[in-house]
Amino acid sequence: MNSDDAQRFVQRMRDERGFRRTVTGLNVSSDLWDFLKRSGFEFDPCDLVKAMAACMAELEETAAVGSD
Repeated sequence: MNSDDAQRFVQRMRDERGFRRTVTGLNVSSDLWDFLKRSGFEFDPCDLVKAMAACMAELEETAAVGSD
């Protein structure tokens, strides 16, 4: 599995409204994983959790700097 792909996925979810709408419109987890593979992403749930945690840490840092 690939944590770089998971980070790329999280970034694309942040940046692209259409992509985000497509992903959030999938109701079955197997449909989501099939879509991700077809879209060129190869990662497991653990990689996704790590990428999401890194994204949250980045957002927290940005918020902290903005409140100074």
